[in-house]
Amino acid sequence: MHPAQSRYDMGIYANYAATTPILSEAVLTELRAYLDGAHFSAGRNFEGIEEQTIAIRARKAIARLLGAADPLSVIFTGGATASLNMAIHGLAETGDHVLATSVEHNAAARPLEALRKTGAINLEWLQCEPDGTLDVEKLRKAIRRNTKMLVMTHASNVLGTILPVTECFKIASERGIFTILDMAQTAGVLPWSMGEHCDFIAFAGHKGLGALAGTGGFVLGKRARNRMRAWVSGGTGSASHSLDMPDSLPDKFEPGTQNTLGILSLAASVEEILHTGVDAIREHERACLMRFLAGLKGIDKIAPCGTLDPDRSVAVVSLVVKGHDAGEVSARLFERHGIITRSGQHCSPLAHKTAGTYPAGSIRFSFGRGTTEAEINTMLEALSAL
Repeated sequence: MHPAQSRYDMGIYANYAATTPILSEAVLTELRAYLDGAHFSAGRNFEGIEEQTIAIRARKAIARLLGAADPLSVIFTGGATASLNMAIHGLAETGDHVLATSVEHNAAARPLEALRKTGAINLEWLQCEPDGTLDVEKLRKAIRRNTKMLVMTHASNVLGTILPVTECFKIASERGIFTILDMAQTAGVLPWSMGEHCDFIAFAGHKGLGALAGTGGFVLGKRARNRMRAWVSGGTGSASHSLDMPDSLPDKFEPGTQNTLGILSLAASVEEILHTGVDAIREHERACLMRFLAGLKGIDKIAPCGTLDPDRSVAVVSLVVKGHDAGEVSARLFERHGIITRSGQHCSPLAHKTAGTYPAGSIRFSFGRGTTEAEINTMLEALSAL
């Protein structure tokens, strides 16, 4: 093992914005027990088993975490990307004016752009500042008579900047605009309650929620559940006599056999988060971020992006090393110090254009529940040595 490596076999891990690399022991224990037993499909077995299914348990935990009133409004998909596609295609109508921010991930930006190119929607990007912040007044001025949808990431996966979602959604909701929130970077990391102004939340299971990859879903608010069209159809185990998708939740948006193992990992990991407390997780990541930003100040040639304010950012920091290619520096950090980062455009060219780091991209450090003070110190020493 490399002398700088930590408890992770692969090295010091600083890529939590991409995925949480190790499942907790509590989650692993439940997965082992499931794999050793019988595997049932929810809704396809004898009467009475439904209340005991893993899916119900996971829905209740996620509803509690995200402040959803009805656990049946929690829908499981393959992840935040599938969820955002379902919302955008399921709510947009021809001629709609749609607003989104200039730091959106491609999971939202690409389906929006695809609809724009076909002429289905009029798409307008709300321009954020280079540090990723957004002036709420830009939203007020951009709203038109036919504005029907506002898509916002909760926090940028490139800059870490937390957007003013609460204020923006209130403005939009009061004008009858559907509000779609991408919580890929914030679910399980930032305290959040859905409230009356949020119509749709997309979440990823494998990042802050600490579940298996290929898991995630969305939560529907009252307005969206009645208006959103089913984008994918198929068998649901209910209303099988009809060739139409059932209107009831969650069946309307969950055709086919679900990923029960992945959903179990979500149930176990979210219950663990609820026990720990999101506030405690946020404070740990904030402390990591604060220590890292403070240490960067003493290192020449490094230009960090974003607000550089731990209170206005999640634990994500993108760096530009003057005179050096981001990919080269990232490779050296791993080869010489066993530190895993991510370089490039991070599936968010819009954010890099906003920050002025396009097309070269940046080196991204991101921290999570497993990050230690010693690891932060090692990262800073490695950057200083390079």
